[in-house]
Amino acid sequence: MMLRLLPALPYLLFLSLPGPSSGSDDNGTVVLTTSGPIRGKLLQAGSSTVTAFLGIPYAEPPMGALRFQKPIPHQPWSQVLETTSFGNACLQSPLTGYPDAETFTPKMRQSEDCLSLNVWVPHPWPNGTAPILVWIHGGGFFSGAASLDIYDGRFLAANAKVIVASMNYRLGALGFLSLPPAAPGNPGLWDQQLALRWLQENAAAFGGDPAHLILYGQDAGAASVGFHLLSPESRPLITTAVLMSGAPNAPWAWISLEEAKERGRRLGQLLGCTDGDDTALVGCLQGKESGEFPKHEFSVLSRKNQLGLPFVPTPDGDFLPDTPPRLLQARHGQPMTIGIGFTANEGSYILIFAAPSFNLENASSIGWEELLQMVRLMVPEAPEEAVRAVALWYSQEGEDQGDAWYRWAMEQILGDYLFVCPVIKMARQEAEAGNLVYTYHFAHRTSSLSTPEWTGVPHGSELPYLFGTLASVGGANHTTDEAELLLSQKAMQYVAEFTRSGCNSVGLLQQWRKSPAQKPGATLTKAFSHQHNYRCPRG
Repeated sequence: MMLRLLPALPYLLFLSLPGPSSGSDDNGTVVLTTSGPIRGKLLQAGSSTVTAFLGIPYAEPPMGALRFQKPIPHQPWSQVLETTSFGNACLQSPLTGYPDAETFTPKMRQSEDCLSLNVWVPHPWPNGTAPILVWIHGGGFFSGAASLDIYDGRFLAANAKVIVASMNYRLGALGFLSLPPAAPGNPGLWDQQLALRWLQENAAAFGGDPAHLILYGQDAGAASVGFHLLSPESRPLITTAVLMSGAPNAPWAWISLEEAKERGRRLGQLLGCTDGDDTALVGCLQGKESGEFPKHEFSVLSRKNQLGLPFVPTPDGDFLPDTPPRLLQARHGQPMTIGIGFTANEGSYILIFAAPSFNLENASSIGWEELLQMVRLMVPEAPEEAVRAVALWYSQEGEDQGDAWYRWAMEQILGDYLFVCPVIKMARQEAEAGNLVYTYHFAHRTSSLSTPEWTGVPHGSELPYLFGTLASVGGANHTTDEAELLLSQKAMQYVAEFTRSGCNSVGLLQQWRKSPAQKPGATLTKAFSHQHNYRCPRG
């Protein structure tokens, strides 16, 4: 399913519909919201302008007794609030060892007082019918921020003529500790939902359509989009959804309530909160310095779970009434249009991040034993027979990779397990539930990437094309390739189509077709009707 927009590059298959531009003039930068009046600022976006409202507080600071709790809407204000700069980033662990970490590390001050959102409005000012594209950032539920340069919404708003919005949400233990009833769980997801409600209530103030909220996300942001689709209270807020390299059924995206409780108690021990029951433990944690939480989060993981994420969503009986796999199977909610997909080498960055002990630069140093070691690390509960079968299967498929075949197999196993197969399974289930599902596969390596060639088209590669922020990749001395600029413009046009209509009128997406019943004993399905034969089981 490769879209050939330019002569020599395999490209993104994504989204477009040039919608009608609105006719009203920009009558100033002060907008009256339900929270109070706010003042934005005009920004250049190429040859166009947008009005940006940055750092709008949507919730009270979740500090003290509000730590670990559902967010409370921000108290209204009467004076004009200057919303011309991003708010604080939420507290987070550093991305130590992650390739391109600088791109995904917030420049803003970090604080527990971080619940703000951003809105970019195109010029001319919309007339009340503009869709609102709401972006949820990724970062494994422990890092990231809406203020990252790569997520600058001005270029997408200007090119697609849509309103673009984004929000910060609590991360790590502060966002996902679960010790009910004192800490009911999933406050980070509740943050996102409150931001969605604020945007729906105030859509008309920005010239937008409150009945046309489109939710986009990547990595943990994509999993979050999926959780909102599965949540009885969130799904009615959304008209269209796009999940990029992430899904709520991914093995890293959620843990059981019992495991969440165990991790919360381990965190309490690490921070000296050891007396009393869970309620006393939460009270003790609420009195700790906020900066202590990111320092200790990853220490709650057991040795056998080295590829896991410490604090992630969990079934809480409220936001998530059941486990994600069961909720996906139950097929709740009205049908909608969903876009979902991934990049060609989802596992490469994760391999570098998660396996620093491997000499990945020297492909010949990665052999059969190292491949087995990675599979055991990835699925520690798997029987040895299954570990060897998986390793053999992938290594045989990679024989044409030369000396790098075991490293290739390692990257592909990791990418399939963590991203590709969960995405494919969700696409299949959503299509079978009556939703119109479109898929994409991004296969272009950005010329400015500083990572080794073997990393290919890594996790997150499509982001600067969809946001029009290629200048944020590769450093100040890099000159962006003209062909890549054209690809970015096309990608934003595809976003415009999908955002405005939820359809694929120009045939640039691959529509998911329900697979025929498989023969007994078959364990694979051809996930997409193009050259790729993905290796994911149907069950």
